[in-house]
Amino acid sequence: MNIFELDSPLMWAWHLTNECNMLCIHCLWPSGPRMKFQNELSTAESLDLCKKIADFGIPYVALSGGEPLLYPGFWEVSRCISDNAMQLKIESNGQFIDKETAVRLSKLNLKSVQISIDGASPKTFSLVRQGGSFEKAVSAVKYLVEEGVDVEIVFVPTKLNINEIEKTIDLAYSLGAKAFLTQKTMYLGRAISNWKNIGLNNEDYAYISTVINKKSKEYKNMKILFYPYDSIEELQHYIQYPPASPLMISNGKVILTTSIPYVVADVRKHSMEEIWERYKKGWRHPKVKEWVEEVTKNPEKLSLAHNFVDLSV
Repeated sequence: MNIFELDSPLMWAWHLTNECNMLCIHCLWPSGPRMKFQNELSTAESLDLCKKIADFGIPYVALSGGEPLLYPGFWEVSRCISDNAMQLKIESNGQFIDKETAVRLSKLNLKSVQISIDGASPKTFSLVRQGGSFEKAVSAVKYLVEEGVDVEIVFVPTKLNINEIEKTIDLAYSLGAKAFLTQKTMYLGRAISNWKNIGLNNEDYAYISTVINKKSKEYKNMKILFYPYDSIEELQHYIQYPPASPLMISNGKVILTTSIPYVVADVRKHSMEEIWERYKKGWRHPKVKEWVEEVTKNPEKLSLAHNFVDLSV
């Protein structure tokens, strides 16, 4: 896929709010209680943007955070996406999804709901996803599956939970999840300050690969996928093959990806056509290439990835 030949994105990645009820030790942003970004889009602005996304022909929207259900206009935005025939993915920690909420979510045009479960026990879950409830996350999956929603369970491996990855896959299957997704842990956000306690080595990832291969044969009706790139490897891949999915953070700024500190557009200032062209130009900008080269040599510079500055494109 070559994004430079596309007239519009294939997906709109929407960081709906940075507010979250949890303080996960590996959070990319980081998000947390009272950590909403200044000047986040209002519900009215988000609904206006939703219609523009639909008119531009983007078929798929992913809502994330923070915790997207904490955004005041979550339901209005989700309904707008669904009513405009766009597929919707919701990336949630599951803490606010009870039976009633699951029923309500099931009436949307959902591609899937992603629930993060970083462990097979309450103790391990709480170590990684601080402030969260293992039981609530598990119940969220149960309620969603009961309502016919496709659920993806996401597991971020760390030193604290790698020994429970096999049991977590078993749990995902027992709950009726459609997919179990895991990846290399990203050296970004809050993960950087916790890296000594969570960072894995090549032997750890070899073990994860062994488990994934074993469980893929055992559970053929559930997708079990491992994303093979860390932060640097992902950047090296993206610089050659940029994704067709602009990432908009909750204040309306459009960036290339979470690990590059450049803002290429602003939904409050630019049309969708302008945003898409600026996004594509951003990936070819010399400063972006320089950034990738710099962090490849010195990964510690990724600590500056969220010091966003405007890029002249």
